[in-house]
Amino acid sequence: MKIHSRHLPAPLRGIFGPNSVNVARYASLIGTKSPTKWNAQLTESNFQTHPGACMEGKDREMKGIVYEGPNILGLKEVGDVSPGPGEVKLRVRACGICGSDVHGYLGITGRRLPPMIMGHEFAGEVAELGQGVDQWKKGDRVAVYPVDFCGRCEMCRKGDVHLCLNKRAFGVLDVDGAFAEYICVPAKCCFRVADQIPYSIGTLMEPLAVSYRGVEHAGDLTGRTVLIVGAGTIGLLALACVKMKGAAKIILSDLSDYRLGIAREMGADVAVNPGNSGWKAQILAQTGGKGVDVAIEAVGAAPTVQQAMAALRFGGRAIWIGNNKPFVDVDMQEIVTRELSIQGSFLYGYEEFKTVVGLVNQGRIHVAPLISREVSMEETPAYFEKLAKDPGSLIKVVMVD
Repeated sequence: MKIHSRHLPAPLRGIFGPNSVNVARYASLIGTKSPTKWNAQLTESNFQTHPGACMEGKDREMKGIVYEGPNILGLKEVGDVSPGPGEVKLRVRACGICGSDVHGYLGITGRRLPPMIMGHEFAGEVAELGQGVDQWKKGDRVAVYPVDFCGRCEMCRKGDVHLCLNKRAFGVLDVDGAFAEYICVPAKCCFRVADQIPYSIGTLMEPLAVSYRGVEHAGDLTGRTVLIVGAGTIGLLALACVKMKGAAKIILSDLSDYRLGIAREMGADVAVNPGNSGWKAQILAQTGGKGVDVAIEAVGAAPTVQQAMAALRFGGRAIWIGNNKPFVDVDMQEIVTRELSIQGSFLYGYEEFKTVVGLVNQGRIHVAPLISREVSMEETPAYFEKLAKDPGSLIKVVMVD
């Protein structure tokens, strides 16, 4: 059976695409590094766009990393920004490089329209308040929910603001993001980051929310065995969430022994390299010959989806978070005769973002091992190129002020 990952009306799936760099490490199995090439016109029709910071503040300037076309990214003086009503101006203290940013840099997604400034995983310090903002003050430390939602459309009224029909996503299409000194965002999108939490950790709130939503779809994990396929950012953050939910045994699968080492550091009980022919026997040995109760797929490519499904016990449940290929081949008879279930997981809601910020502030989720490198704004373009060509042992690179 060939399953199609449909073009959702809210194409954040690739922008905040969980695994577009992670999938590159499976190139020998997949045959390509590229995620689905979306039609840019279709994508643009689903977002509200506006001139970014590159077009504003003619009398004042700030530094920003401007995407000017495929493989062209440079540090430039750009127009400064000023907060409108209901907005705050943030001094960007940290911004993470997402895999979708890297693919935007390569020009293969249609979701970054030059000239623009990328960056949707960010945290900062309140520098200025717009009219009507009284819940924040200068100097407050915040992480940002990177989707501006209208609050009026059908989806917003249902509480699904991440599916807002009039959304603007920071760092996507022509809406400038946070690879700059400053950015203006709605005050409602800001969440307080505790003083003891480094700004670099604040950048992980966004991908953590993606993983948290996926793990929540799995239900009660107490006493259950869970396989996570893919030790990229999303897979490792899913590991942190599964650990918090009390799973009896957590198995992490990845082609990189280095990343499997990080997984062990973060609490994985068993590490499996699917490049070895005996991976399935390893999983069966760890589960009394039954297979896992839940398999969380965090890459989004045919071989990893197939591995997740093959590892399930009878009646097991697969959670698909990975989202890179539009079609994957799976064994329909296996799904039917073994009564397997599949649950897709898309982005995260406003309340889920709020929840993960609280969990990190309280020290209940340990995510620091994911950050491989903190770099300056001046160094950031070179790291885009490195991540695009050969990420090696890099998992998460964060630009810090």
